[in-house]
Amino acid sequence: MAASCMTAALAAASLLVAAPAEASPGTCYITSYDNPLISGSGHYLVPEYNLSSGMNDFCVTSWQRQINRRYGQVLTVDGIFGPRTRDWTTRIQGSQQYSWCAGGADGIAGPKTISCFEHVNGYTEWG
Repeated sequence: MAASCMTAALAAASLLVAAPAEASPGTCYITSYDNPLISGSGHYLVPEYNLSSGMNDFCVTSWQRQINRRYGQVLTVDGIFGPRTRDWTTRIQGSQQYSWCAGGADGIAGPKTISCFEHVNGYTEWG
């Protein structure tokens, strides 16, 4: 009897440990996009919606990681599209390297901005 209680307790403990790990990865839904500002462009992978101020989302987490990969650890990767993420998005959009294909500097990471970032850097990572 004591052994079966111990087995049940261990099973319950393993469920408590496993549950947060299963819930943490998140999902970023992406779609294919052809940026009209990039001549002869292929299809780029972008989120199905714009990333903008106030969002708390797994796609935002991925966008923050991509910015950090390109520029060093300039953002806290927390999934919150706050003032620093908006400022870095605007900075990217307005830079000479990206302005020709980003579609304007509005601080919103939409399909033009993200596909331009992928085109210039040769990568995007969603997940």
